Amino acid sequence: METAKAVDGENQCSKTDKIVFAVQIFFRIAATGTALAAACVIFNAKQTVDVMGMSFDAKYSYSPAFKFFAFANAIACGFTSLSLVIVMFFSRHGLNASIYFMFFLHDLVMMSLVLSGVVAGTAIGAVGRDGNSKTGWLKICNRFEKYCNRVTTSLILSYVAMICLLVLTITSAAKSRN
Repeated sequence: METAKAVDGENQCSKTDKIVFAVQIFFRIAATGTALAAACVIFNAKQTVDVMGMSFDAKYSYSPAFKFFAFANAIACGFTSLSLVIVMFFSRHGLNASIYFMFFLHDLVMMSLVLSGVVAGTAIGAVGRDGNSKTGWLKICNRFEKYCNRVTTSLILSYVAMICLLVLTITSAAKSRN
């Protein structure tokens, strides 16, 4: 009777480990893909408009906040893809609590990086969309619609990457406690 419970407990643990491993793989792939897509979209966000015979450009590189946003996503994409390879490597050798703790730290840093980048991008995007009459900043999205749409798309993708990294942080923290 006791051996049946022990075998059943091992199968349950094995099923849980497989589910957590699948969650880790899925969300690492999702975070990598959405961070890469966000970076690619913002790197290619540019538009030129003519107003009364004068040409005006809008590029992500004109704003330090958008530059930080773009590079934060690129860095997160690179390190999250590296962590995907490491998870695959360690899955063959067994994932223990200390390895999950290292993934927790990694995921926490990557989530913080993406979160800070997306917040900076959102703040500047809001100023570009609405302007700020008290400081004299004019809205530009009524003139640079294509540019603003690309920035919005990139921000949405980055929020998805941040949520994926949040899920990874939570699952890695939970597994590191076992």
